[in-house]
Amino acid sequence: MELSVFSIVMFCFAGGLLIYAGLLAVTKDPQLIVRDYAAKMNDKKKYATGFAKTIAIIAIAPVISGIAGFFGNGIVNAVVAVVSFVACFIIAIMTFKPE
Repeated sequence: MELSVFSIVMFCFAGGLLIYAGLLAVTKDPQLIVRDYAAKMNDKKKYATGFAKTIAIIAIAPVISGIAGFFGNGIVNAVVAVVSFVACFIIAIMTFKPE
């Protein structure tokens, strides 16, 4: 196992997403959501918390891809990246219930 540039980039991307999700969850400020003016929100704080959870779920995909990057096989990295992103987006869509 070796630390590749791919793994470093994936871990940094996941870290950025998790920092954003953490800020959003702590502040519960819908102004941090891009295009918050276009979303139909009844309870803005609940919407911000749900959105933060969704971002945190999506951040799991680059972590999985980064771990796969340790093994150095480009085809495996690509397959794991695509499958993990698709799976995390499906799970995030199923769990996000704006109300």
